[in-house]
Amino acid sequence: MRIRDVILPEDRTFFDLFDEMAALIEESSSLLVRLTGDLCGGQSPCREIRALEHRGDEITRSIYERLNQSLITPLEPEEIARLAPGLDDVLDRIDRLAHQVCNYGIVEQSGELSEFARLIAASSREIRAGISGLRDPAGLEEVQARSHEINRFWNQGRDLLSTAVLRLFQSRDPVHIIKHKDVFENMESILEKCNDLGHVLDDIARSHR
Repeated sequence: MRIRDVILPEDRTFFDLFDEMAALIEESSSLLVRLTGDLCGGQSPCREIRALEHRGDEITRSIYERLNQSLITPLEPEEIARLAPGLDDVLDRIDRLAHQVCNYGIVEQSGELSEFARLIAASSREIRAGISGLRDPAGLEEVQARSHEINRFWNQGRDLLSTAVLRLFQSRDPVHIIKHKDVFENMESILEKCNDLGHVLDDIARSHR
């Protein structure tokens, strides 16, 4: 019998913590969509995202504490030790990006900014669905499908970055170019972190099928 086939209270607790982290990522990405859709709407989304990021730090600490205390875990300890920081990295990057947009005082709407935010939100939904699928061995094939979708969104983000930077350099305002290029690159890096997490999900699903 495999470890994940053993039913113990610790199993559900780990999955509950992962689910909560994934929910925070999805909520943060929705706030990022709101922020980039209303650049003159104030810093409220930034503050809300920061509060979610702090909650994510608490959950990550709880995961490691439980990992150190548990004799039997629903996933291999090494898998948990990859999954927890992967989730935390995505949440941290969203928080950093949101505050960058606010601190830079970006008020110019752009299709690329909105599209990046949409891709991040879509990736976040796939992450949440993938995390949820880890609970059930019968759903591991679906976890892999979610991972492939996350990779597809990352590839779209890479193409979007090339297009966005090319259009930026048509501007004659160097400050505008520097600010927006930095933001676009960091948005693409969030998608890259999502993709890294997708690889972790895929690896876990493969090892437990």
